[in-house]
Amino acid sequence: MNARQFFFAPVVLSRYNRVNGTAFPVNAASNKVMGMTAGVRSQARASFIVSSPIVTASASRRYFGGFVCRDQQLACAYLPAISARGLNRMFAALVYLGFALRHIQRGDGVVFYNYFPEYVPVALFLRWRLGRDKIVMDLEDGPRADEKSLRGYLTRFSLRLLSRVCSPRAIVVSRQLANVMKIDDVCVVNGVSPDIGPRRPAFGARVTFLYGGSISIDTGLDLFAAALRTLARTRPELAARTHFVVTGFGGGAQLAALARELAPTGFTLDVRQDTGPDEYKQILAGADVGLSLKLPDSALNATTFPSKVIELASHGLLVLTTDISDIPLLFDRDTAAILPDAQAATLANLLAEIVADPERYAQIAAAGQRRIVERCSRRSVGRRLVEFLNVTPELSTR
Repeated sequence: MNARQFFFAPVVLSRYNRVNGTAFPVNAASNKVMGMTAGVRSQARASFIVSSPIVTASASRRYFGGFVCRDQQLACAYLPAISARGLNRMFAALVYLGFALRHIQRGDGVVFYNYFPEYVPVALFLRWRLGRDKIVMDLEDGPRADEKSLRGYLTRFSLRLLSRVCSPRAIVVSRQLANVMKIDDVCVVNGVSPDIGPRRPAFGARVTFLYGGSISIDTGLDLFAAALRTLARTRPELAARTHFVVTGFGGGAQLAALARELAPTGFTLDVRQDTGPDEYKQILAGADVGLSLKLPDSALNATTFPSKVIELASHGLLVLTTDISDIPLLFDRDTAAILPDAQAATLANLLAEIVADPERYAQIAAAGQRRIVERCSRRSVGRRLVEFLNVTPELSTR
């Protein structure tokens, strides 16, 4: 039997929603795992996604059956899942282990996306069956000591266990995270660009700014709100040429109040957080600028990377971002709009500059798209992963 590469991750792609009649988000984690799997497949042996999805958002349905399919042109084994919080993790541990017992053979390789507790039993089994070098963690987030909840303690404990069971080498989301976690032998994958064609050469008649993802104080909620208030106060003439859209999750009450506050000024804040994957794609296609406002002094800055900047740039949006983590390794002033500091006045001024000179910033957006597609394409990431995971490339790629 030819050796294969498996990517274990609790993700959802579009086919899962179609089969189950659900609208679970196809989030950044799903897109990254899909991109890495496709990247390896484009260079080498068969690669597969193995997922017991997190379905706790389901209000009525308790059990989701497993099935095997081609999702986004990739082989994907969706394992059974339950929506009962807490129990879902124990259930996932059993189904991941059951899959490995039945299907993973010597010579195969496994990548674990992050360090969820449900991986521990299957990792112990795979250490025995495959050897330590064949099981690798893909570290998307670092441990946070400030998380005092049971979940925080469990995830830190599972990281300690998996670090001893899995290879000392790791895939990491940023060079900064590798330094923080003191991992010397790493493959850095900030994100994976989907196969997207060039966007329109100019911004729309109104410049549309998209702010999404996980929205909190650490990811710039207060900064965003203060900047919009400053913009409305100091540059009222830009209202008709400006449109703000918020997706993602978190901060709903504060954002709704901000939208009501801005309405009399003529500035439009469209809060659309209850969206499915198809609607989000339409919003993304209509946006000109994507905001990534993670605060430089937040705990999140040291433990993760805003991978959504890869998605935004890949789709041709101008990336407007704080200067954190590996951002300077990916972008410069000619390929993104980078805030020199996380102050409301600075952000408001930059928003005004973009609206006042859309032609210039549309060119910067196009340059950013070219750079990210070149550095973070599936083939580029796939080549790095094939070398890092010691996969033998095929003579002809698919």
